[in-house]
Amino acid sequence: MYGWGHRRVALADLIAFAWSAPMRDLATRMQMSDVGLKKLLRAHGVSGPPQGHWNRVHAGRPVSEPPAAPARRPGEKPYIHVDGRFVDLPEAPLPSSAGPFASAKVPENLEELRTQALKAVGRPASATKITVTHPAIGKLLAGDEKEREKAEKSRWHTAITLYDSPFEKRRLRILNAVFLTLSRMGHGGTSDRDSYHTSFYAIIGDTRVSLHLDEAGRKTPTYNRYTAPRPDPKRPASVSLRLTAGSSTWQDDASGKLEGQIADIVAGLIVEGERSYRMHLRELEEQAERERIEAERRRQERLRKANADRVLALVESGRLLAEAENLRSLVARVGEAVMDGRLDLSAEQLVECKRPVTAS
Repeated sequence: MYGWGHRRVALADLIAFAWSAPMRDLATRMQMSDVGLKKLLRAHGVSGPPQGHWNRVHAGRPVSEPPAAPARRPGEKPYIHVDGRFVDLPEAPLPSSAGPFASAKVPENLEELRTQALKAVGRPASATKITVTHPAIGKLLAGDEKEREKAEKSRWHTAITLYDSPFEKRRLRILNAVFLTLSRMGHGGTSDRDSYHTSFYAIIGDTRVSLHLDEAGRKTPTYNRYTAPRPDPKRPASVSLRLTAGSSTWQDDASGKLEGQIADIVAGLIVEGERSYRMHLRELEEQAERERIEAERRRQERLRKANADRVLALVESGRLLAEAENLRSLVARVGEAVMDGRLDLSAEQLVECKRPVTAS
C-alpha cells in the first residue's frame, strides 16, 4: 500500500518533520495513529520533542532545538529509506561516487580511516577462547546443539553438526572475537547456515562485507548449499588460516597467527565497508546510466514506430484519394457517354452510379 520504502530522505529532514508539529497533528496528516507514527519514527532512530514542548511553545517560553543528525559513520548512507507516507519530505539526492565522502567520523582518505579505526579499537576481544558469545556465533552453536538433542531423542535421526572439529572451533573463536570487537565499535556481524555451508558477513554501517575464513594456500571457492563439502570432524586446528574480505587479506604467517591480528582485521573490515559503500555509489550511477540509455532507446523506438505508422497512414490515405479520384473520373465519363447516347442507362441507374462518389 505504501511501497517498499524506496524513497530517499535525509535524516535531518525526518528529524525536522518530527519536530514541526504535535505528533497527533502529524499523524492526522499522514492518516495514521500517533502511536503508529511514533513507532515508525523510532524505527529510523528519530523521536519527537519532549513532553510539554508544545505547551511551552504556545506559552511563548523557550524550548530546546531539534537534535542535529549524527555524522555519517563508515559504510553508512547519508540518507534513509522511507515509504510513500513521507511523500511531503524532499527526496535526498544520491551522493556522487566522486565524493566528497568525509564527515566528522569518516576521513576522505581510506588509509587515514584505517589508522583512526585501529586507534579506536584499542584492546580487541580475545580469540583464544569464547567467554562471551556473539549472537551470530551463538546461533550456529545452538544449531549444532539442537541437532544433538534431536539425535538423542530419535534413533532415526543422525546429527548433522558442522562445528565440532578443532579446525571449525578455531574458526568460530576468531570470528567471534572479530564480531564482538566490531559490535563494540558500533558495527556488527552475521552468519547464515545453509545445509553444510556457512556464510559470514561483517556489517559496517549499512554495508555488508562478505568474509571468507579458510585454509591458507587453498583457492577460495564459491560454495553454496549444494557444493559445500561435508565437515571433517578430525580436521586439526593447526591448519594455517586465511581471512579474506573484499580486497583485504590476513593469514597465519611468520609474523603471527590470526588470533593476534584481531585489531588489524577489525580496522581493515571497517575500511572495506567504507570502500564497498563508495564502490556501490559508482555501481548505482552506472545502473542509472544504463537505465537512461535503455529509456532513450525505447523512446527512439516509439518515435520510429510512430513515424512509420504515420508514413503508412499517409500512403493509405493517398491510395484512397487516388481510388476516389479514379471513381469520380469514371462516373463522369459514364455520365458523358449517357448524354452523348453512347451508353444506354436510365436516369435512375445514372443516379445510382453517382451515389458512391457522392458519399466519398
